[in-house]
Amino acid sequence: MHFFTLLLSSIVLVGEVVGTLTWRVGQPVLTTSGLVVGQASSKRSAVSEYLGIPFAKPPVGDLRWAPPQTIRHDGKVINATQYSSCAESASRLANSNPDSPQNIGQSENEQREDCLYLNIWTKPQIGDRKKAVMIWIYGGGFVVGSGANAVYNGASLADEEDVILVTINYRLGVLGFSGVPLPERNFGLLDQRVAIEWLRDNIARFGGDPRRMVIFGQSAGGLSVDFYSYAYRRDPIVSGFISQSGSASGIPASPPSNATVVSWSGLSNTLGCGTVASESDATKTLKCMRDAPASAILDATAPRESGDAVGTWGPKADEKTIPSGLAARAARGEFVKRPMLVGNVNNEGASSGTQPGSLVSLLRNCPSSAAARARRAAGVPAWRYLYAGEFPNQSLGPAFANVSGAWHGAEIALIFGNTGLGDNGPDTENETKLIKKIRAAWTGFAKDPVRGLSKLGWPQYDLQTESVIVIGGRDSDAITFESPSVTDQGVCNSTALKA
Repeated sequence: MHFFTLLLSSIVLVGEVVGTLTWRVGQPVLTTSGLVVGQASSKRSAVSEYLGIPFAKPPVGDLRWAPPQTIRHDGKVINATQYSSCAESASRLANSNPDSPQNIGQSENEQREDCLYLNIWTKPQIGDRKKAVMIWIYGGGFVVGSGANAVYNGASLADEEDVILVTINYRLGVLGFSGVPLPERNFGLLDQRVAIEWLRDNIARFGGDPRRMVIFGQSAGGLSVDFYSYAYRRDPIVSGFISQSGSASGIPASPPSNATVVSWSGLSNTLGCGTVASESDATKTLKCMRDAPASAILDATAPRESGDAVGTWGPKADEKTIPSGLAARAARGEFVKRPMLVGNVNNEGASSGTQPGSLVSLLRNCPSSAAARARRAAGVPAWRYLYAGEFPNQSLGPAFANVSGAWHGAEIALIFGNTGLGDNGPDTENETKLIKKIRAAWTGFAKDPVRGLSKLGWPQYDLQTESVIVIGGRDSDAITFESPSVTDQGVCNSTALKA
């Protein structure tokens, strides 16, 4: 190990012994990946920002389509001041919408195949000596997304709510979800687990409490959170789950099918590696496919239209990261018995012009209902929310002027405190109030998953009482409680939709 690295390591270790009062913004932190040097956040100067910390070896070459490999430091110093994002074939879509909301859109910076990095925002110099940790898993249909998107910047949360905010990257599209066993199928979900393991081992040195880590995510990120709760029952690591607009017990991942073999074979053939006839043949052309340029793979799997983007290369049941028969497992209580906050917006289809009250919107309430019901039936604390906030600077534009209700992902910017990214004007007075309320709920849950929401007066989910927490309204900061029979109009309690 170099002398400079040894010296910095000594400084870090001394700082840990003395306590967080010695913390310097952006100071070096010794991790299992190496000595990480951060910087002051440009948004909040008292917050230390560590961008682009590697948590696994680069998934390139022989590690393309392979489980993530743990990284161990070799004495190097890591300059953690730049984001990284995973490569997206879906962003090659010719008619992709450049005006799509930032919080569910494609990556905002350079995309690379070497992308298994995470980002940390922390302020150890004040507050709890061991802070609750919130680990964000981005959405995007498992084909787009990045922990680097501006709306996910965690500086405000770390500065004002005394938590550590982490965003992680995971492989997307065909690079993250091959559909065929190689020997695994869902590399992107394995990436998430390894990132969480890295945080368990290292977050204390950033001022975090590894016993108080919660995972939260939206859409595909919400699904990932719920998938995780079924996959890691023996060693969950995390203390709670927040699933936003994505619940696995209501909408399980597709099982492997012949279509996945056809898709894989077509890709192999396009890359000049030959075809495969069955899942057992999938690895026969793997060496050739690993030698192909990543750009050729992304071009070959780019969707022809937006409807093709989601589903072709997505999670499949593999009995490891996603057990089969999740609805039946939910009914039997075969999940991590730790608290959950789960919910969705009141017009999930708003981005496509669907009005609230439609069957689509109602059905999208049902996965949240199923997830909350299953937890409560197993004696696990669970809360269910319905986000209904509508504010001028959250508008989707003139094309959606006649669409009411909160759109898919509208709550994210309020949670992170990053509503001012666009040019739609400042927060309204009621929006500012609602931001404080929703952030108090999310961070309160992170700090105390068992009692945090009850301290706010939020009721646990119950089919027989007014227990759906309705958050906001049209330029409103109201928090109200509604009966599931009203929010779901009876749809979610039908025999066909029971967990």
